[in-house]
Amino acid sequence: MTTKPTLTLSALEKIDGAADPEPFTLGLKSKIVTFPDPFALSIEESESLMADLEGTTSIKATLNRRLSEEDAELIIKSLSVRKVRVLLAQVRKHYASFLGDEGEGSASATA
Repeated sequence: MTTKPTLTLSALEKIDGAADPEPFTLGLKSKIVTFPDPFALSIEESESLMADLEGTTSIKATLNRRLSEEDAELIIKSLSVRKVRVLLAQVRKHYASFLGDEGEGSASATA
């Protein structure tokens, strides 16, 4: 009896392509700022990006780490801290809809 795979690489690539979201972009001062696509990154980099978006302690460091120097400076000089926090929340929300999020706390142990 030969074993057939449940899923082939070719089929996986078709499924992956169908579920591929657009990268998050921001129009600011006639420029389009594109945030990194976690799906195009390694697992480690993708997890690091999402961790940056979840627990931003230094907005400037996060922007400098994740965007081009020019794009990071444009955001830093153009937006208030409040607006950048809202922006990063929207980026996180955009990708969390595809990557999933941590949910809303622990599951109930009672039935």
